[in-house]
Amino acid sequence: MKKFWWRLFTVVVLVFTLSTAYLLIPQTFLSLDNRLRDFLFVLRGPIETTQNVVIIDIDERSLKQEGQWPWSRNRVAKLIQNLSDAQAGIIGLDIVFSEADKSSPLHIASELNCSTKELRDNDAILAKTISQTPTIGGYFFSYEKSSSTVEPLIPAIFITKGGSNTEYLIHPNSLTLNIPIIQDAFYSSGFFNNTPDEGGMIRLVPLLMTYQGSIYPSLALEMVRIYANAQKVIFDNAQNSVEHIKVGDLQIPTDRFSRLMVNYRGPSHTFTYISAADILNKNFSAQDVTGKFVLVGTSAIGLSDLRATPFDILMPGVEVHANVIDNLLKKDFIAFAQEPEQVDLLLIASTTILAIGLFSLVSVWISLPLLIASLYSYYLFFNHLLFKEGIAVNILFPIAALLFGYVSALLINYIISLKQKQMIMNMFAKKVSPRVMQDLIANSSETLLEPHNRIVSVFFSDIRSFTSISEQLGDPKEVINMLNTYMTPMVENITKQEGTIDKFIGDAIMAYWNAPVHVKDHADKALTSALEQIKLLQTLNATLKERFNITIEIGIGIHTGEVTIGEMGSTGRSDYTIIGDNVNLASRLEGLNKLYGSHILISQATKAQLSLTYLQRSVDIVKVKGKQHPVEIFEVLSRERTYNEEEAQGYQEALTFYRNSQLQEALICFKTLQTRYSSRLYQLYVTRCENALAQGIETFEPITTMLTK
Repeated sequence: MKKFWWRLFTVVVLVFTLSTAYLLIPQTFLSLDNRLRDFLFVLRGPIETTQNVVIIDIDERSLKQEGQWPWSRNRVAKLIQNLSDAQAGIIGLDIVFSEADKSSPLHIASELNCSTKELRDNDAILAKTISQTPTIGGYFFSYEKSSSTVEPLIPAIFITKGGSNTEYLIHPNSLTLNIPIIQDAFYSSGFFNNTPDEGGMIRLVPLLMTYQGSIYPSLALEMVRIYANAQKVIFDNAQNSVEHIKVGDLQIPTDRFSRLMVNYRGPSHTFTYISAADILNKNFSAQDVTGKFVLVGTSAIGLSDLRATPFDILMPGVEVHANVIDNLLKKDFIAFAQEPEQVDLLLIASTTILAIGLFSLVSVWISLPLLIASLYSYYLFFNHLLFKEGIAVNILFPIAALLFGYVSALLINYIISLKQKQMIMNMFAKKVSPRVMQDLIANSSETLLEPHNRIVSVFFSDIRSFTSISEQLGDPKEVINMLNTYMTPMVENITKQEGTIDKFIGDAIMAYWNAPVHVKDHADKALTSALEQIKLLQTLNATLKERFNITIEIGIGIHTGEVTIGEMGSTGRSDYTIIGDNVNLASRLEGLNKLYGSHILISQATKAQLSLTYLQRSVDIVKVKGKQHPVEIFEVLSRERTYNEEEAQGYQEALTFYRNSQLQEALICFKTLQTRYSSRLYQLYVTRCENALAQGIETFEPITTMLTK
């Protein structure tokens, strides 16, 4: 009952705190919630478009060919005419012609007070072309107050409202139109404003705005309206918000400000781009634009029409419009849930209850994987809602409820089980090592000592010719002193690299990484320790020479694989250790150093786990005693080892010949290597090649079977 009341109290406190933060200070957390939703877009990746939207790009190549922007209007007219001749379905201009064309001969003559008779008027040419083609104009609103007045547009479409309140529509303060001769030539027009949120990201795009008492559509919405042959746009205007917009049979869900949450298809250039230069030169395929929505815009950096989106921080603004049109055509909308506050509060409360209840019932070592699984489940849930159901909900607060619930459950379990933990400490203090005890305490796990499987990097090292060294020293005390002198720095190095000493087997050291606690990059740490021990041996040999008149060499074997780990032994005497076939393989690798004249050998499994770069080379493919399957082994060379590029290339060539059964070529290469660099490894392969050639290549097998340990 105490546990129940503790948990109930925690649920109430968490739900109240998170709900209060959500309701009273939502803007504080809005940016982070948006970023989490962006992350879902990135994880989902690009999706297919309808293939019905094409972008004519005034790109850097176009500017290089035609000169800097703005171009003369007759060039723009030619661009539009070429698109119309290719039977473009509808052309939308993400461009505004707010000033007269100063490059027009008529304009220049007027400025010079010359006769303007029969001179070309570029603006008139463009206006005529627009009037004869399916071209929709663009203009933009501004939120800065302007002293100059601009006559408002005559609304291009009639909009029936479900109510008279338009307060929640966006109210710009000024308007920038095309010059009258061009504006009047358009069949229709729409604004191309994209409104970034507080973080500068374009996530929501307005479809309607109100200006001086009239309501106007966006360029994308107007193009789709004309495509749908809808005579009017209806938007349901509730008491305090817009609910949705209807164009013909198409119902578009928006937020309360008539903004569409864009379901982006991918990063920039997900849609088909055609350079404006190619359109002007008629160097394009007509079928790329025939019957399609064609948007004319720019990706040139100098024209400053680049926008930040969830996929791309530098997406051309025209592609945002392309995404909106594609959303409207495909009808895969994303919108906030109806009554979003109630839905989000329900998610917060249910997640908190679930988290406290779930994490309180499991042991700590299960709780973290369970947390990861829960986070992944929530990812799948939010991903399904967003992209399958088209419903956007608050992500941040339910995730926060899950994480806070996880932490709170751990604290509750810790407080309630403190006395029980003390009993565990008393029970095991004399039975396990301090390291195991620390892990037991940290994880509050009573089952840590029970056998379980884990992937670890196993390390074996051994002193070469130790029997001869023992005979040379004679006195057993001297042997022990020598071993202590050698093992102390080696053990300290293993510990420094987060390894665990398993046992000492005479002159051999057995250690492992990634148990009893998890160690990140455990294969790298094991190999780093091995390389440092080889380097330490140089300094250590000077001490051994001075004190004991000996020098030593060691061999090290490392293998990464799954082992069984736990408390093992008899009832009265036990130890925390690892066992398994992979432990035996690491031991075999250490012994193989004698055969190849190497100091460090690792398995293919360990090599695959490495994230750092080492000087290494493949040595052999072997079947060690007790193993049925061959294992490729690698020698890792210390930085002090001389191994030039010529030797490396020669060795790789020789080894390739050998493994491809080209023994005569391999023999020549290995003999050359042996002559130049003299190595036990090279001599070994020379002998193998000679023996194989003598016995006949038909029986040759490049896999070496070891008959001894």
